[in-house]
Amino acid sequence: MFINLGKLKQYNEIYVIGHKKPDIDTIVSSKILSEIFKFFGINSEYVVIENQKPDEYNKKMIDDCMRYNPKIIKTNEIPNAFYFLVDHNDLKQSVENKDLVVGCIDHHLSSGLELEDNMFLTDYCCTALYIYEMFKNVYPFSDEQKKQIYMAFLNDSTFGKSSRYTNKDEILARTLGFNDSYAELFKKYFIPTDISKEKELVFNNNGHKSFDFGGLKFESSYIERLDINGIEDYKKFVKSLQKNFLGIWKDYSKSKTYTFLKYDELFKEEVYDFLASRATTILNDTLDYLGEPKNKIK
Repeated sequence: MFINLGKLKQYNEIYVIGHKKPDIDTIVSSKILSEIFKFFGINSEYVVIENQKPDEYNKKMIDDCMRYNPKIIKTNEIPNAFYFLVDHNDLKQSVENKDLVVGCIDHHLSSGLELEDNMFLTDYCCTALYIYEMFKNVYPFSDEQKKQIYMAFLNDSTFGKSSRYTNKDEILARTLGFNDSYAELFKKYFIPTDISKEKELVFNNNGHKSFDFGGLKFESSYIERLDINGIEDYKKFVKSLQKNFLGIWKDYSKSKTYTFLKYDELFKEEVYDFLASRATTILNDTLDYLGEPKNKIK
């Protein structure tokens, strides 16, 4: 099934938008999809909601492959436009109103959003990579765009370390024309989460997302480091919260992932002997534990 571009041409303008707390996949996906839309005669811009900025780690990778210059929209301006969602399918992560949404391309678990047309969910590890797969036979991707997609792929696959990364991703990514060492690129770009200052603010906000799966609502953050120094403080922080929360700690030196789930009166710890993806492995396991049926993206 291919995207219905004719339907999109009915709109005067479409804003392509990724999720709040934007990462490189959200930025690259929204930028490149807006450029593809323009190529096909659709008036489009990639946008970011005011005060939403990439963290230091993602900003470093973004700055190395593109000029970051999205259109910034104010929160009170959101109802004045139509949006194509990328890298998320949960309305809470961007525009909040289904009536404003004209399409969606994503690689996360289904939030239950249903659209009449132009709704695409995939199991590729990276949304930008999936957009490349969708359009590579009908759109002339530039070398610059391929570099941007490759950088998004590296980040979302955790340089080939993530549990969501598969051989299918590797095969497609290699067609972009890059053959670098993932280990060397990890050393070049990875920035551990700094928990030395405003610790509780970092514990709450780093990689923050809010989820709603059929009424099961919780927030989540993650800490990415080369050690577990501070993990007990993180655990205590999650346990003390007066809200439902999924905390994730990734230790890249040992390739281990620790999760802490607080939901109502429940508190559950889990250890993965690999770098588990929040978007697939961890959320699937969390929802299994909480008893929520869902459409899995594995």
